[in-house]
Amino acid sequence: MGKICSFFGHSHLYGQSESIVHQLRQIIINLIGKGVDTFYVGNHGEFDIFASRVAYDLKSLYPNIQIIVVLCYPNELQYLKCAFTDFLMPPEIEAAPKRACIVTRNHWVADNSDYIVCFIKYKMGGAYAAVEYAQKHHKQIIEVRA
Repeated sequence: MGKICSFFGHSHLYGQSESIVHQLRQIIINLIGKGVDTFYVGNHGEFDIFASRVAYDLKSLYPNIQIIVVLCYPNELQYLKCAFTDFLMPPEIEAAPKRACIVTRNHWVADNSDYIVCFIKYKMGGAYAAVEYAQKHHKQIIEVRA
């Protein structure tokens, strides 16, 4: 298995979707060139959905990549709106209290990733906290700019 990249970003793209999609495409292609073959994605906001769709669209050019949605809740699978090749729900997340599932998932994803691609416009919220956690754990952070 190669390297792993994950995505953290605010729920709303604030009208920047075209620019963000273009940047995501270039970033993902560059990461594939650096040996990334697995992308962990979420399903709780516009950035998550755009990241998963861009990665999934690139799968036709790079058939070896995997796009894996990391679930927070057991029943989430039936409501997924993102594009992915597989899913997982690690035991740590499944065992977490419901109110802590997203934070637990974000920490697990950061701990198990080599790269974090993020879209952070404000210094608050779950995405911001997840990126702060990843930085403290010396993960390579790549920012998407609005």
